[in-house]
Amino acid sequence: MNALKRTFMVAAAGVTALAGISVATPAEAQFAALTQARISALTPRCREFPDAPIIGRVAAYYSGDARSVQLNFVGCFYSFAECNSWRKEAMRPLNPPVVHNRCEERF
Repeated sequence: MNALKRTFMVAAAGVTALAGISVATPAEAQFAALTQARISALTPRCREFPDAPIIGRVAAYYSGDARSVQLNFVGCFYSFAECNSWRKEAMRPLNPPVVHNRCEERF
């Protein structure tokens, strides 16, 4: 590594540390993508169930740092029990701060 590149990397690391910026590593990003795919597979799309009267919203962070990957999901359900079961399963791999975590009437 040449001296200029090393100096730039050290300076960038210092600016990142001072700003409190957290950068997801490739492994963290991959796990976040897999988590998103798993929860997406469990989530009934509202456009596929336009007459479902309950809407569930879950939004939180994949890692504990608020500047990391935020995952958001919206699903539509025929009962509060169904929505709450989905919501609990969707929240399992996510961490605070929680942006949304509720089931409510859609119409």
